[in-house]
Amino acid sequence: MIRRRSAVDGLPFRVYERLGVRTYSIGYKMRSGAWAFRYQCPVGDAAQIAALRRKAIEESAKVLEDAPACGFDGLVTAWFAMQDALPRSDTKKRADSTIAENRREAKNIVQAFGHLHPGDITRTMGYEYLDACTQAGRPEKGNKEIALARLILEFAIRKGIISTNPFDGLRKNKTIKTHRLVTRAEMDIAVAAGRKRGGARLIVALALKTAWLCLRRSVEVRAITRSAITPEGIYWKDGKTAGKAAVLISWSDELRDTITEVLAIQRNKVAGTMYLFGNLQGQKYTKGGWKAMLDDLMQDAEQLAAENKAEFKRFSLQDCRPMGVTTKMERGDTDTQDATLHTDGKMIATVYDRRALKRATPAA
Repeated sequence: MIRRRSAVDGLPFRVYERLGVRTYSIGYKMRSGAWAFRYQCPVGDAAQIAALRRKAIEESAKVLEDAPACGFDGLVTAWFAMQDALPRSDTKKRADSTIAENRREAKNIVQAFGHLHPGDITRTMGYEYLDACTQAGRPEKGNKEIALARLILEFAIRKGIISTNPFDGLRKNKTIKTHRLVTRAEMDIAVAAGRKRGGARLIVALALKTAWLCLRRSVEVRAITRSAITPEGIYWKDGKTAGKAAVLISWSDELRDTITEVLAIQRNKVAGTMYLFGNLQGQKYTKGGWKAMLDDLMQDAEQLAAENKAEFKRFSLQDCRPMGVTTKMERGDTDTQDATLHTDGKMIATVYDRRALKRATPAA
């Protein structure tokens, strides 16, 4: 703990000096108790003492500029600034889609903890937040928000603002996971509805089908460009982590027919040549623009299903990757993990594999 100064010494906040019997020292002491820097010289060297004093004052300004504002809200701002500054090649840099989601989550945790210094946030407060989210009917969102708060508090440890993370090891809210598995019949209805209306609705419908056939995330499908199409298949980059090896999804007859169909859709002649599943003006769909067009397609699909007395439930682009994983797992394919670009098979088993019945052969 840092004591109050006993006398005015003209030094900046948190800069402390000590005149010992043999040694003079001066340094910047952070809230955690660690020294950001500390300089020493013989006590009898007045010129050196004056030089170290000047140096400490200059260096303290740099530390203060680098340190987030004292409140948790300032810490959140600093964490996002750090993420924005990281190069794409840095493994600590989060995907744009993840950061966009984090910014939405941050609004709630700043509202809850923003007025507090990070060192004043307690473990009990974390549990109170989780309980409040459960009572509000959003337990899973609460889990994600506390996970983000824990990550930002870890950033505070790196900055020397706190020494321990109060949200480490918190037991998260129990949630009931819904495993939506899109059927082949539902996919066919969505594509048929897209063909009936054509244009942007058909683009979205074929994007859904491609996400299923190629086991892709929504961010990857919306961003894929025509340059990724090769005679051997389609090259896909991981949409979450930079630096991972790409995967080549080789052609099947159905995948080739799907891509041929989307390429044939009339676009803006100047702008419509880059994004495979861009809008009719040739621009990549925003999340909001995609959602609006998907809602229109799903409404058309529901109507078509009702006319044909077929079962149909709305689905999203995010539901197509689990559909693809499950299709390959049911078929017994051994390259499912390579196709998803996941480094850990556990994610596939717990999140994407939605088989209702798993099959096995006897031992003998």
